[in-house]
Amino acid sequence: MISAILAGVARHPRRVLGAAVALAGVLVGAHLLSAPDSDLRYAIPVLPPLLGLAALVLAVVAMTRRRPAAFTVDAGAFRAPSPPNHVLQAAGAAFMGATIIMIAVNSRTLQPDRPAEDPAGWFMGDALLVLACLVVVLSVVQIAAAWRGVGVQLGPDGVKDRGPLGTLTVPWDALTTASLPPTTPTALSLRLTYARPDLVRAAGLPLTRTRIRTDTIDALFLAHAVHHYLVHPERRQGIGTAAGYAELMTVLYGAPPDLSRS
Repeated sequence: MISAILAGVARHPRRVLGAAVALAGVLVGAHLLSAPDSDLRYAIPVLPPLLGLAALVLAVVAMTRRRPAAFTVDAGAFRAPSPPNHVLQAAGAAFMGATIIMIAVNSRTLQPDRPAEDPAGWFMGDALLVLACLVVVLSVVQIAAAWRGVGVQLGPDGVKDRGPLGTLTVPWDALTTASLPPTTPTALSLRLTYARPDLVRAAGLPLTRTRIRTDTIDALFLAHAVHHYLVHPERRQGIGTAAGYAELMTVLYGAPPDLSRS
């Protein structure tokens, strides 16, 4: 059951995330439109934290699964597969954002006449509202990152690492075969040593310029793939094609991939 759910999230990440954000918005809207003294106004806020907790539990389960030693062939690049845990974390953030908004609204509704000089009244009112705004902003950042996708991709021109706040682009000419230190399949990042650091480009605010994230793919597989294209620059033009992917997997594993399962 859980495997089927995670597989569905991986196949349709934007649909799942869009549905979660829409449901969170509907719950907030229903809460705001309900009468201040109605039972519905205090029953609705129970749902978002339960949904958020369920999403986060599934995200933790997804993180314990073995990362794939494979790429997705897409739009002229080899991309690290979209992990369901990123989508589920963003969905959980949406529900938690809805929860804190409802708590802030209920707080101001319960104590509308607290004097401004009352510290307790200020905390229950304005401070919760500020916290709600902060949580919403952080949730929007996480949702946007999950929507556009994060992770590593290989292209004919080099390696690109898309993070939540920025993108790091490393041209092939910036690397050598000595740029990749030993790693393990479960490593969360891959450290790069640049031969030409002046060629590396950063857009936005990437977390680091010397590491690429591997939390969505087998790190050792990624290192072997990068090494393959560093040793064989003439094969880089095949990146992003089915034929190029079959050639890569044959070199690494001795057999072409089963593209019918990707």
